Order: sequence, then C-alpha cells, then structure tokens
Amino acid sequence: MPVSTVTAAVEALRGARADEIDEGVRFLHERLPGLSEAELRTATEALCTLFYVDTHDRPDLQPSLELAVGALASVGPRVVSHLLELMKGSDMKSHFYLARTLGVIGRPALAALRRFIATEDDPYSRSFALFAVGKIRDPEVREALPEVVGSLMHPDREVRDSAARALGKIAESVPADLLSERHRTEIFEALLRALSDRHSAVRAKAVRSLGKMVRAGHLTPEHEERVGGAVLRILGRDEAYEWDRAYIVRREAEEALLHLEARGRVARPAGAR
Repeated sequence: MPVSTVTAAVEALRGARADEIDEGVRFLHERLPGLSEAELRTATEALCTLFYVDTHDRPDLQPSLELAVGALASVGPRVVSHLLELMKGSDMKSHFYLARTLGVIGRPALAALRRFIATEDDPYSRSFALFAVGKIRDPEVREALPEVVGSLMHPDREVRDSAARALGKIAESVPADLLSERHRTEIFEALLRALSDRHSAVRAKAVRSLGKMVRAGHLTPEHEERVGGAVLRILGRDEAYEWDRAYIVRREAEEALLHLEARGRVARPAGAR
C-alpha cells in the first residue's frame, strides 16, 4: 500500500526492503518543511535511525541513507537543533551522517555548531561537530575559527584531531583575500604547535592542514619557510636527522613538501627520494 501519512512513512523506515524505505524517505522529504515542530522531531528521529545502518552489511541501503541526508538538509535551520541533540549518545556510523547533513545545510547550521563546540562536554560529540564544521563549504565558515582553534588545546585527542583537520578544510573553503592576516597567522601558529602533539594522528592532521594552507596561498613567505623547516625535520632531512617515527605523519609531510616545492619554497636535498 502506498505511503500516505507521516505515521505510515515512519513505519516504512523500519522495513527491511530498500524500496519500502525509500518510499518513506521520499514522502517525508516532500512534507518535512510543512510539519509542526512535534511532527518534525518525530520524522527527524525516524530518518536518523537509518544512519545506524552498517552499509557494509547492507550496501543496498546506501542510496537510502543519501536520500535521508538530502531530505533532512532540505529543511534547513529548523532541523539543526534536532540533529545536534541526536549527536549525543550516537555511534560513529550515525555521527558521520549527522555531520554530513549539517555540512550540507551549511551556513544556517554554523551558529548552532559554534555554540555546541563551545559548550558540549562530551568529547566524542564535540569532535564530530568539528567534523561537521569542516564539511561546510562556505567562506562564512571562518566565523567558527575561535572555537576550532581553541579546540586544538582540548585534553581529548579526538577533539584535537578533528580541530586540526577542520582548520585545513577552512583554509580550502575560504579564499585568501577573505581571511585576515591575523586569522591566517592564528591558524598557522596553532597548527605549527600541534606538530608537537604527543598523538601521531593529531600531528598528521596538523601537517596536512599546513600543506593545504600552502596550496591555497594563505601563508607569507616567512611562514612557508617555517613550514618547510618543520616538514624537513619530520622527514629527517635537516641537520638533526631525527625524523618523526610515525609513518602517517611522514606521509603527510611528503604531501606538504610537494605543495611547498610547487611554490618554489623548498629544494629537495640531493639524493632524496
């Protein structure tokens, strides 16, 4: 029987067949903007249950999840608070899709994400809110810099990891002429400090994001020279010959070195691979 009510659509999302689920998602997509707050909360919670699906076990439901992202994002600001609330206590699979949805909503989600990052006690949820900020492909994302830079000093490594990643994404999303010299310097110094983080994943994200700043033209020649020195040190190609022991950090440093060389900032030592 075709879906004809919100209740029936929510019930369809509990089904096992992809076509049945998709029919429920499409019905809700058409009606979400006109729902009352109570109905919107119910429909949002039902759609977000799809984000718990393990698509390795159910690859046939991958398109259904994409439909759900589109349906929720189409509502815009009204659904943001519900999505952030659902982040609390969620698992990793769900977090990725919640963050992606907030990223698709974009600028209208930014203020709520900033508040969430600044006030949320749960590091796991906070790290995925930072991940969502990195998904916003809009120059206005620079408004979140205070929260993102501040998160690089958080005691939880996942928060620092997500913050280091998000800074690189912001550098990609904001043209150099729209980011003040003060902000560019602030990001640069924060990422340079993160190269000394005790956790290799954070160091790797930091050097990756510095490479993105180089590629996007955000750094002064002096800053690029300092990045070059740091990269060569990580790779053990400076006078000290003491490389970073984590392969993932060295791999990201190699990528950053390519961006520096493309701008003529660093000459690869003779005999280097």
